[in-house]
Amino acid sequence: MGARSAAQRVFSRPVVVTLFVVLVLLLGASFHSYRQDQELQSVSLAELRMASWNLAQLGHEADEFGHELRSMTTVAADQDQLLLQYDILWSRYDYLLQSRESAPTRNHSDNESRLRSLFSQLRAMETPLMALVSGQRVDWDTLTTQWQPQRVALQQLVVDNFVGDETGQLMDQVQASRERLSLLSVLTLVVVAVILGYLAFALIYIRRQSRIDQQTGLPNANYLQVLQSVGVGQAIIACEIRDYRVVLSEYGTDYAADLTHTFIDRLKVGLELYSFQLVQLSPSEFVIFVHTGDTGQLVRQLLASVHFDWMVHDAVLPVRGIFGIDPAGAGPIMDWQDRYQQAQRCLAQAERQGLDHCINNQDLRKQLMEERLVHAGLVRFLADEPSSLSLSLMYQPIVSTGDIKDIRGAEVLLRAWQEELGPVPPNRVVELCERFGLGRQLGRWLFRQIAMETRQLYTDLGFQGTLSINLNPAMLADELETDVRSLLLDAGIPASCLCLEITEDNAALNFGRINELIQRLSQAGVGFALDDFGTGHSSLEYVRELKIDRLKIDRCFVQGIEHSAGKARFLGSIIAMAEQGFLKSVVEGVENEAQWNLVRAMGGSLVQGFFAYKPLLFSDFVAEILKHWSTVSSDHTLEVSS
Repeated sequence: MGARSAAQRVFSRPVVVTLFVVLVLLLGASFHSYRQDQELQSVSLAELRMASWNLAQLGHEADEFGHELRSMTTVAADQDQLLLQYDILWSRYDYLLQSRESAPTRNHSDNESRLRSLFSQLRAMETPLMALVSGQRVDWDTLTTQWQPQRVALQQLVVDNFVGDETGQLMDQVQASRERLSLLSVLTLVVVAVILGYLAFALIYIRRQSRIDQQTGLPNANYLQVLQSVGVGQAIIACEIRDYRVVLSEYGTDYAADLTHTFIDRLKVGLELYSFQLVQLSPSEFVIFVHTGDTGQLVRQLLASVHFDWMVHDAVLPVRGIFGIDPAGAGPIMDWQDRYQQAQRCLAQAERQGLDHCINNQDLRKQLMEERLVHAGLVRFLADEPSSLSLSLMYQPIVSTGDIKDIRGAEVLLRAWQEELGPVPPNRVVELCERFGLGRQLGRWLFRQIAMETRQLYTDLGFQGTLSINLNPAMLADELETDVRSLLLDAGIPASCLCLEITEDNAALNFGRINELIQRLSQAGVGFALDDFGTGHSSLEYVRELKIDRLKIDRCFVQGIEHSAGKARFLGSIIAMAEQGFLKSVVEGVENEAQWNLVRAMGGSLVQGFFAYKPLLFSDFVAEILKHWSTVSSDHTLEVSS
């Protein structure tokens, strides 16, 4: 029988109930015995005390009467004193036979019948004593002889009540009750001690079991709460089963549990050459404390062990583990919980970047530190508070292929500056906003800033181009329509001059929801474009499913077209596909004259790139528009993105 089975029996319900019942019975017996003892002491002993006192008084008063009776034969006899003692003795008998207080005395053994007999004999002496009062001559010897048997019987009554069998039995009962109570007290203490020991053992067992996962037998998350330290020479590894929730949702808990066991077994294979401690945080999350000086070798072994194909039903599922590693001796010495946090950060970083592992090093720590600075600055900046980070906009003109100076619009580029870091890449700003729930705040700031800077271009200068805005993921929500109307349209930007850009990643394949947003805003006159076409895995699907007006062709299709006829033909086919789908196309990344000439020859496109214009401040952008105002057509396009 295993230790677990034995523990289950020790802590089974019958054992617990039995101990409880035994304790209750002993406590009940002890209480009952205690009550009996108290009754014997408070009632029986009190009765005995009262009976003894009453009979003692009776004997004393009888002695006084006998003494006075004997003295009547002497010269110093006092008749009044004799009568007084007779009356006292008479009253004592009457009290013992009639009063409620004397009931214990009467009720003990045959006391009442004996008292009545003695009282009757005393009353028989009343006639000669009354003759003494009337002055008649009394035969004192006869009275003395009559009194003597009474005296002997009375003394015997007193002796019997003090040392008789009934009194001895009463005392024996008291002693037996005390012995019984003492024994029960000892037994109760023994049982209480056993139960306390049992409870102490149960507490230790439960605390130990609370730190052990019942399914796998591994230390669980509670184990980390009592962990005091981790050796400097130990690496801390946070691990997770990728797509575990997919298995759980598709195949159920039994198969998910089987996957967990299989994954653990393979983890142990990868760690078999090391001294390690494996802790299970959840069915799909683990922490490993392992002694190693070669983190790279350890990671290779772990990846080889936990990257496998898992059979379930007739399907083969690729199982992958993700690792975040804080290696031994990485960075300054710090508390193990801080190191554990670093490992978790590495794990999160690996998940965000789609990697199978991430190792804590100086570059990563620098990156995380920079992200914290940028995030803190964003929070304050977007709350309109003094901040170490500032955001601004730049405009890169978009031109017609027919004339490089024919400005049809501009892409508005987000710029960020942090006091300690200097310029911050815009994509990092957007990613941090999305990660920490600031995406919509960033979008609303962008709308307000664009409206503030470009409003006069429409109201005062009469510009008729289209304003297109690149949407970050958080902006693709039901509130988008409200934000566009309140922050852009109400500010004076015509709806027909707006085109909102959606990237492939932002659409997230939820075409129904995205198309509902597009439809509502399209009814107001707002256009939509698909940005960075060709960078995703389902570009054609997005073109087919999304109700867009424009297609922005990524710079990756432009690079090298001047050196490769095949690349040039491929770009031309994309432009032609857009035309066949009644979509306007914008070719991004045209950087030199050769690329310009090739794209122009393909026809029907707008162009954006350094060969035409670099990003400009808004004032410079307006100056360029005014400079070429005479050549700007009525359908100019102003494109804005972040």
